[in-house]
Amino acid sequence: MKNILIIFLFISIFSCQEKKTKNSSEISIAKEEKIEKRNEVYISVYDTISSFFTNLKLDEMQDMPNMLYLGQKEDRTSITIPTENSISITGFDLINSIFYSLKLEKGDSLLVNTRNISVNESKKAEYPIFNIPNSAKTWSEINLDYILYKKNIKTRAIVIDEEEKFGGNTLDLEKIYFNSITILDSLKSSNRISNEFYLKNKINQKLKFATSKLRKAKNQNTELDIDSLGIKINDEELLNNETYLSFLKNLILYKYFRKNKRVKYSIQFDFVNEQETFLSEAGKQILLDSYLKGIYFTEKAKFDKYLTKFNEVNDNQEFKNKWRSLVTKQKANRDKLNASNKTIGILTNLINDNQLTFEEVLSNYKGKVVLVDFWASWCAPCRKEMPHLKDLKSKFNENELKVIEISIDKDFSAWVRALKLEKISNEKDSYIIGNWEKSSLYKNYGIKTIPRYLLFGKDGKIIDENAPRPSQLELTELIKASI
Repeated sequence: MKNILIIFLFISIFSCQEKKTKNSSEISIAKEEKIEKRNEVYISVYDTISSFFTNLKLDEMQDMPNMLYLGQKEDRTSITIPTENSISITGFDLINSIFYSLKLEKGDSLLVNTRNISVNESKKAEYPIFNIPNSAKTWSEINLDYILYKKNIKTRAIVIDEEEKFGGNTLDLEKIYFNSITILDSLKSSNRISNEFYLKNKINQKLKFATSKLRKAKNQNTELDIDSLGIKINDEELLNNETYLSFLKNLILYKYFRKNKRVKYSIQFDFVNEQETFLSEAGKQILLDSYLKGIYFTEKAKFDKYLTKFNEVNDNQEFKNKWRSLVTKQKANRDKLNASNKTIGILTNLINDNQLTFEEVLSNYKGKVVLVDFWASWCAPCRKEMPHLKDLKSKFNENELKVIEISIDKDFSAWVRALKLEKISNEKDSYIIGNWEKSSLYKNYGIKTIPRYLLFGKDGKIIDENAPRPSQLELTELIKASI
């Protein structure tokens, strides 16, 4: 209840931008003194929410999104994310055909609630509702995905399968597009969205519909009149629009790879780079940059080769800087991991340059009960346990319990991102392990899946090779009995 009162006061202080414009014939953005925004994003859920999961992306070149769990069940209702740039959250529910995406600027404070939507006669789905009290965006701009989904369910543009079969839902793409334009026109006429937001999203909805037609024509290997899509090819003003970029990539697949089911990014790169296509020079470079990004994520062994090819034809300084920065970070990443990989099973942390064996770390804490947590940044169950692990630490003093966290990540930067999100980057006993599969830890304790917890007694001897998770009361009782 206390969280609700705090949130209510928070909202009252900032007041909703949409209410400010209700009686105005135009969107009026409040002119405030320029305040330096903090290098962070704050995300909080209402204390009535049991569990909320979302994917968090902090960097365009982030291989895998960070998994964020908040809610009473997760033992954490808020998180502060350090960042100097904008970040994005995305979520989906395939059973109910739900998808949302929201961009957050540094300094934003996001409050998350949920609303139930009746998706058919027997079922309701939970849809997240967002509020950013310190943002100039209106509620309708922030929650457009929710507004569109509700309309599509009501008009049966999306029909949810009663038996919840995977892929059993029916989507009428033409009706979905029509609904999106109708909603945008309505929101604009009632001054609930800005003109800039209206124009951008109207073209994006048109692009999505055109892209869906291209995909359908390609999958069915049928003819499609490209002019009938009403999309200008090589529109210089749209080349930096991700939705337009997706349209162009699908147009390449339709025109030149219609009979191929799957086409690797490297093959598409070579074709666009070497063959005459409908693309302008600027469009060609942007597509090559996008293909190179795909190669980096899905064909890593070919990345260096294709980066060289890209650099030979690219004259865009922004692209050059981006890839140069990535390669520099990648090298630093490899160097740090290689330093630990020189000795199998070596442990390193962010606090100092010490390189220790597990036995050396464990020996430092004789006389204390020691819990060892094996985890990784990409492991959803591991990340769900982190708040519970923090709560567990608070129940015991430093002389009773020591927690050692060991990540098996192979991506150093992904590990660092996760450390900062979990607020454990300054803990000296939070390690990453090198050459994990060859280590004695892996062999001696048969750690083939994570999360995995080892519990050691005050004498340094193992108590439980597969201890309960921090979210389980049994672990607390086991530690108490061992002290």
